[in-house]
Amino acid sequence: MKTQGEKFFRFDEIFAGFILICIFVDVALQVTSRLTPGNAIFWTVEVGEMLLAALIWMSIGPAVMTNSHVRFDLVILKMPRKARKYLYIFGNIIFAFFLVMIAFFLVELMLFYKNNNTVTTGLQLNKFYVRIPMLLGCVIGTFRLLVQAWKFGTGRLPLPIDEAFSAPAAKGEGDA
Repeated sequence: MKTQGEKFFRFDEIFAGFILICIFVDVALQVTSRLTPGNAIFWTVEVGEMLLAALIWMSIGPAVMTNSHVRFDLVILKMPRKARKYLYIFGNIIFAFFLVMIAFFLVELMLFYKNNNTVTTGLQLNKFYVRIPMLLGCVIGTFRLLVQAWKFGTGRLPLPIDEAFSAPAAKGEGDA
């Protein structure tokens, strides 16, 4: 059962779902506007690009929660269980550090955009606002990685590789 804090931090999952709906609407608008001659909506491509980037960055947190991000499980599988635990924790800390570095440089870039009023081509939106989902994705992803590393370390969360090999086979698997 999820705690109250875990329910609160589903913001990125909800926002990513909303972005996915917006992408569907954007693509539908683009297709229907191009079917009628001379009525193509010029901003749909630009909005689609922004929404796709936002979806990618807002999906970091949910990928961490479901252990869907990239790991070297083939290497980790060959290690003893105690070493696996430390490798998972170390991997999460390195990934979190990488996201913090990206966020640091991203803030500098966003301030440059804000100060120089750098805008997008079609909609003339300040790029500062377009990059906000990237920053949110980095912050939430870092938080989730560190929480997950702490839970791995304290034994409150089973290691993903141990879960995968201890789960019972699905119905129909292994039947010859």
